[in-house]
Amino acid sequence: MNIMKDVILNIVLILFPIIVYFIYNCYRELKCEKYNSILLNVALFSSLYLSLKYGNIENNTRILLFCNIPIVVAYLKKEPTISLILFLIIVIYSKYILNISILIMIIKFICYFLIYLIAKKKNIKDNKLIILIAIIQGFFLSFEYFFTYNGNSIISIIELISMIIIFYLVPFSMLYLFKLADKITTLHLTVSELEKDKQLKNSLFKITHEVKNPIAVCKGYIDMLDTNNNEQVNKYIPIIKQELERSLNIMSDFMEFSKIKIDKEIIDINYLLENIIEELHLLINSKNIKLKYQITKEEIFIEGDYNRLKQVFINIVKNSIEAIKEKGTITITTHSLKDKYYIEIEDTGSGMDEYTLSKVKEMFFTTKVKGSGLGVSLSNEIIKAHNGSIDYTSKQNKGTKVTIKLPTITI
Repeated sequence: MNIMKDVILNIVLILFPIIVYFIYNCYRELKCEKYNSILLNVALFSSLYLSLKYGNIENNTRILLFCNIPIVVAYLKKEPTISLILFLIIVIYSKYILNISILIMIIKFICYFLIYLIAKKKNIKDNKLIILIAIIQGFFLSFEYFFTYNGNSIISIIELISMIIIFYLVPFSMLYLFKLADKITTLHLTVSELEKDKQLKNSLFKITHEVKNPIAVCKGYIDMLDTNNNEQVNKYIPIIKQELERSLNIMSDFMEFSKIKIDKEIIDINYLLENIIEELHLLINSKNIKLKYQITKEEIFIEGDYNRLKQVFINIVKNSIEAIKEKGTITITTHSLKDKYYIEIEDTGSGMDEYTLSKVKEMFFTTKVKGSGLGVSLSNEIIKAHNGSIDYTSKQNKGTKVTIKLPTITI
């Protein structure tokens, strides 16, 4: 039947903007009630427009089956003003475009409004409100359908009864689907907030734990310190200074991590790498380490933060230097593939076992005595902010290879 095709079309027209709203609401990062309300209102007005414009049922414009759904959704979201505006749009459209009587619609809207007020006063749950509205919706739509019905045969009567049942069930199903989607969205946002709180608590716990250790060491040495004993003073004071400096480094790294800010501009990545190699050459040579590098000759441009990327590369090279106990080699190579640029930094140092490799990007994880465990994690966040990736491959006693992938741009 053509009428079923029209019903399905109307369901799509009404639900599509609302579903888009729910999906976007789930994945957007900004959580603002005012912004959320604006998005919902745009979805409701879009649904109403599509229903009125394209939702005629078998060209029978006297049956406005679905245009009431956005009004009811506005009630469920406690937006009576928006529901009134939507209703006025329907009335004006019906009066001046469809040229039909608006009396039944006014009575129906008054019933909706009274139910909304009663539900608000009696604190009736949304599910019961949906059932009450669906019953009224079905009654009025049945009434409208009887007025447009011209059949006399038994088959026509059966068809009429089937349509009335559909008119009862479809609005209820759509409203219930909306409420279910609303619950899922709320649950998703709640879980996201809980996850963020959990991460924050873990971070605070870890930094507290990391700072507590050196402070405890300082307290222990201060308790043992006899200021009249020069030997103890000369021995303990440098240790206390080292531990205090370690605490300050941990807090400084954490502050740096928590306020990552990327100021992007168009830069030549090879020029940046050459500057880093030039700066680190003396340090590498002084450690009896051999540096090999093979950098692409052509200009490769990316959109990035020069200083932040420099921070990442220096941190990786310094880690390689520290991993090489005696003689060794650090190799830096680059190559392009499609719209990506690969920078590989490989050393012949002590490498990492599987456990260390699996934890290397985690905050506060470190195998260094004086490390904060934030350098690799910070580097990972900076590269992510550049829409890139950083990967580690390593074998114990055989070295480590760090591969950084960054998107390039064409000038």
